[in-house]
Amino acid sequence: MLKLLQEYAETIAVEAGKWIVQKRGQFTDLQYKTNHVDLVTEVDYASEAMIIKRIKEKFPHHLILSEEAAGNCFDVLQNETYCWVIDPLDGTMNFVYNIPHFAVSIGIVQKGMPVVGVVYEPNRQELFSAARGLGVTLNGNNITVSNRSTLKEALLSTGFSALDWHVASPLRYQFQKGFGRCRNIRILGAAALDLAYVAAGRTDGFWQQGLSPWDLAAGILLVQEAGGKVTSLTGERFQIATGDLITSNGYIHDYIVTMLGTEV
Repeated sequence: MLKLLQEYAETIAVEAGKWIVQKRGQFTDLQYKTNHVDLVTEVDYASEAMIIKRIKEKFPHHLILSEEAAGNCFDVLQNETYCWVIDPLDGTMNFVYNIPHFAVSIGIVQKGMPVVGVVYEPNRQELFSAARGLGVTLNGNNITVSNRSTLKEALLSTGFSALDWHVASPLRYQFQKGFGRCRNIRILGAAALDLAYVAAGRTDGFWQQGLSPWDLAAGILLVQEAGGKVTSLTGERFQIATGDLITSNGYIHDYIVTMLGTEV
């Protein structure tokens, strides 16, 4: 069953992604959600509608939790029924500014645990895909996390939620803690791809606060199936509904936990 779900998630993620990339620079309706950095366009909504329609055609009894139509009902994640967790356009800010770094993210969760994760980056035509216990691939080829084992050689990434974009943002102080300790830190603006890049060994770790299930559901499974580690910011067991996490190749995980826990 998981293989069937994975293949269908791949199909609809690629379908939506190819459509989105054709709309680069062509959106006409830019709106704000919580504030001026929390953007949404008609392309986000149309991609979401397209994905949901395709899910309901094939699996009408499955549950769906999606960014633009979600509300705050995360209880569905704990259900025994499969729940499709969708970010129809992760990296809307990049899309709006015509920066070719955004993705479609589709995770499937059962009893609070991601069992399928698909992230498609249409600009590079990169399809990251995993099913629990079956490994993870990039365009059909197996991938694993990196083997870098010291913080000073580690390339990390992070980000911030729209509500954290202010002078007292926790990220401001977390970023300072990385200065001189790791090789460098990137803010790329698409959490699903940050997680996919850890899974592929392109970066060695990623942390962020305030993420939503649709940002995480697919990506954390990619990391886990690639041999990486996922925890809370303090190194405890990760809970998908909390939105605060550290992911890494495993070798440097404790170093990141310690780094974020130090005083500035």
